[in-house]
Amino acid sequence: MYYWSKNVSNIILEEELHCVDKVTELYFGTAFFSNEGLRILKEVVKKNNLKRESVHVYISNEFSQDKPHELLQEICKIAQAKIFFNHTFHSKVYLLKGQTNKVVFGSSNLTMGGFSKNIEFDSIEEVEGEKLAELERFFNYCDFNSTEVNNDVINYYLDYQAEIEALNKAQKKLRKKIKGYIHQDDAMDSDDYDIDDFYFSFSDYETFFNRNAPRDDMDIREQRKIVQNKMLAIHDKVYSKIKKLGVNCHWNPKHVTSVIRPCVYNKGRVGWLGIRYGKTKKEVDILNQWLDYKEKDEIKGFQKHGCLQFCIVPKGFEINLFLAVRHDAIDRAYVQEKMDQLEPRITKEISKLQGYGMTWEIYNDATDEYHYFEIDNEEAEGFCKFIQKYDRDGFESYLKLFYPADDKALSNIDSISDEIINYITLLKPLYNAMVWRPKL
Repeated sequence: MYYWSKNVSNIILEEELHCVDKVTELYFGTAFFSNEGLRILKEVVKKNNLKRESVHVYISNEFSQDKPHELLQEICKIAQAKIFFNHTFHSKVYLLKGQTNKVVFGSSNLTMGGFSKNIEFDSIEEVEGEKLAELERFFNYCDFNSTEVNNDVINYYLDYQAEIEALNKAQKKLRKKIKGYIHQDDAMDSDDYDIDDFYFSFSDYETFFNRNAPRDDMDIREQRKIVQNKMLAIHDKVYSKIKKLGVNCHWNPKHVTSVIRPCVYNKGRVGWLGIRYGKTKKEVDILNQWLDYKEKDEIKGFQKHGCLQFCIVPKGFEINLFLAVRHDAIDRAYVQEKMDQLEPRITKEISKLQGYGMTWEIYNDATDEYHYFEIDNEEAEGFCKFIQKYDRDGFESYLKLFYPADDKALSNIDSISDEIINYITLLKPLYNAMVWRPKL
């Protein structure tokens, strides 16, 4: 059987290492090895209750540029590790001997890239007889031509840690420049942030980069679905508390998130993914009837009204008070018409938001025209004049609280959920001051 990343049978390579019963010995040969590889190795060792002398790991002398001395210390706790110093070791082969014998070999190093991110191609086979003997001869050769890892080897890598880090930085810089041919527009690079353990990975943000926004192929739809499921998991966690504030998600479960395929609603580009909380269907229907508004589309009908929302964007994550879409925004018209009455209350609520790093943005993508009101650095009394001057048809108008991708608040679903609940609660009084809601 052959495996390649994202193939139609949806095989996950790591699972293949857990499918052999009663494993008695492991032989792993990999040119590169990482903390993710260590996790995978530990899982296999733990599942099969293997002793150190039954676990054999062979690696190249350039196996890692991420504190290799620490990795070696950890490997040696659970395995007999050997390094090739006199030969270039480029193999990626994993042999599990047990009730049956399985070998995985091909292009996948024991790293996150090799096992989950890169485009790799591997063969997966059960072996016995001469095939097994040939593999054993290969690992015997590895054993004879490599050097056992001991404290002297570990200290050797430690002594050169500064040079290794310098090389790592130089290679990252070079990779970024080379990738720049097609990635010049990217919001960030995979090396910019260390977020492998965060709730949202680099690939989640990459899904919404400019080069991916107009795509509608199977791979990008699959990736958008992954992000959508993560967003819905957050929604499930926060909604009971959000709903108590008096705002609601879309009444149709299919439309709880924004759309994940290019279409008329997003001008043919999926550049973000969000979940909105606002008026109920009954309120929207009543307001549309009062306004003699003819829009029957339930997605557009909901979008025309102000909301509180959270969303993932190419550079990070946002919590918003979204007042107005580009055209026919119900609550923009309400604020502009009733500004004389609303101004004291709006000003009061804006003043309460100072110190949180929030910005109100008004943006026209057709003309690339931006206007900002930085709440921390402006007088609250000037906000309504800012809205009156710049917030008009053709512009989007919204308050933004932005989190860069490596913000610790984004490290897990619990911390993200706490931020959403805290800040939507904080923003709700301003929402109440700017959004027109009928008395039911």
